[in-house]
Amino acid sequence: MKRNSILLSFIKVFKNKFFVTGILFLIWIIFFDQSNLLDWKKAKKDVKRQKMERQYYQEEIAHTREKLRELRSNRDSLEKFAREQYYYLQDGEEIFIVEDAAQKR
Repeated sequence: MKRNSILLSFIKVFKNKFFVTGILFLIWIIFFDQSNLLDWKKAKKDVKRQKMERQYYQEEIAHTREKLRELRSNRDSLEKFAREQYYYLQDGEEIFIVEDAAQKR
């Protein structure tokens, strides 16, 4: 008996034109509208990824500025940087590059 009454109440709800219209509206908004919820969620995820990238690049910029400040202020660090990064050498010097086998892996 309860099962029939529950089934009848569901049928009454689905016969209601406002309920059906509301369900159709929600389906339209979620899936078919120009600014649907699925695209909105993808855009939100993309914005979050871009904020994380922005944070990463801001940290890299700060790190690079610190290195630049150090290189401009200290001539020894500038020479060390030039020798390590660009293999600069003074007259009469030879450079031997020794690579560690563990670093290649």
